[in-house]
Amino acid sequence: MTQLVVNEEEEYWSTGYFKDQFFLDLTKPKREIKIIDGTGVTNKSIHFKKYYYQAFLKMYRIPLTKQHPKSEEEAVLFIINFKDLSPKVQSEFIEYCKLYDKKHFTLLLKEVVIRLFENFDYDYAHMSVMKKLRVSVIE
Repeated sequence: MTQLVVNEEEEYWSTGYFKDQFFLDLTKPKREIKIIDGTGVTNKSIHFKKYYYQAFLKMYRIPLTKQHPKSEEEAVLFIINFKDLSPKVQSEFIEYCKLYDKKHFTLLLKEVVIRLFENFDYDYAHMSVMKKLRVSVIE
């Protein structure tokens, strides 16, 4: 009989927990746009969540009628900056890159990102966006 030895100091994440933490990291980065009036004076600022805004901009540009994209170029690209992720999610991300093949890792990324789209329109996100979404993580 084989015994499993677990280091109690090390924290182990399930795939579901990793996806939850990854999603939560995507909800945190905020951006600011300063509005300049006609005289060149900044009098207002708009604050928004970076990845929700990206999802909002891309959501309804994806038609329901269009079938699966025939190539990577036809897919709607969603870009994530690796630096926006917490250090623990970054290290788990690297481990999952090694653990999964490209097809399964791509699906995992899409499952995380689609949650941003679900907050705007759940049905549309699953009927249209999921099929046409391509996620890219950049440094």
